[in-house]
Amino acid sequence: MNGLELLLPAAQVVLSLVFLVSGAAKLGAAEQLQDAMRSLRLPARSLHAVAARVVPLAEIAGALLIWVPWRPLQVALAVAQLLLALAYLVIIVRALGFEEKVTCSCFGSLASPTVSGATAARNVLLVVLAGLALGGAVAGALASAVVTAPVTLLALAVALVMAMALTVLAMGGLRPDSASTPAPASAAARQPAPTRPSPIPGITTVDAEDVDPSEIGEDGMLDYERSVTPFGMMRLEDESYLSLREATAAQANLLLLINPGCGPCERVLDEVPGWERELEGIVQIRTLFSQEPSKLSPSVRERAGRLPAQDPEGNIRRAFAISGYPGAVLLGADGMTAGGPVVGGEGVRQFAEEIIEQIREARAAGELPEPAPEATPGSERSAAGQA
Repeated sequence: MNGLELLLPAAQVVLSLVFLVSGAAKLGAAEQLQDAMRSLRLPARSLHAVAARVVPLAEIAGALLIWVPWRPLQVALAVAQLLLALAYLVIIVRALGFEEKVTCSCFGSLASPTVSGATAARNVLLVVLAGLALGGAVAGALASAVVTAPVTLLALAVALVMAMALTVLAMGGLRPDSASTPAPASAAARQPAPTRPSPIPGITTVDAEDVDPSEIGEDGMLDYERSVTPFGMMRLEDESYLSLREATAAQANLLLLINPGCGPCERVLDEVPGWERELEGIVQIRTLFSQEPSKLSPSVRERAGRLPAQDPEGNIRRAFAISGYPGAVLLGADGMTAGGPVVGGEGVRQFAEEIIEQIREARAAGELPEPAPEATPGSERSAAGQA
């Protein structure tokens, strides 16, 4: 048996294992996949949810069916896998040209989520492997080996699985999803969890089932420990600077810390315009980025709301010990924290929706005014300066 006769079936086996691992890693990461599709700016967004469930199953099915010793089926599957590998490569190369770094879940919870030159190189190797696998399928290499040397083929597959497992372990195993990593408590924003922020500064509520009876005072109220708003500076669109104390002098602020290109962050950005309409006149939303607002890409800027700003050197993020993106914290107009911090796309979304729901209830009860007509964006420092 010459080298080519060994290489072609080996390529088929390796490709089968790669797609099997990739599909399995994606099975429990449908939301991550949708975030990745959004970050990668894939079209037909209405189909992303379906694709996030179909792609992993298709990868697994193709990886398993390739072992059926029928040449026409193997050729068809090999062509499909090659086209899929090419599509992945085109998507990654395209993403390298975006203004901001992009995260994806090409291998679910495995490998680095940040799209880089190494990601493109990996996908080039995947295309080469898929090409060799197609050659093996056309030659009937794997189909023949399954029938004539199944024990040898099984031994090869086991050796490859062990090598892949060893590689994953050597790289540190499964990577945690940094976007959903809970933020550690800090002196600046330590509070009981889970909390439900109130739209009225100075009040924070918690879910009844999460309350320890020993924490309820004689007046029937929960003893809630709020914190003084820490020092922090943001850089505005006009390149001036504004402190957290100035920003909240006249109105509560919901700070959203965003990293463009991060899938959960993209999901949060999509919600910002709607949240602003719901919170109008009660809570200001400020979207904070590591770069200057003027340098945001048009697709990010149009969803960043009325008050985008820069978090210079991550000083605000550090002040609240927010360990991942996206993050959120609610600051009251009384110089105290009123809710959060929370981290992760779903956590931030729930946090904002809880604030909105309480404001709706307060408005329905006549405790808060209805939203005023949409205001024309102007100088935001005037209110702080008059306070």
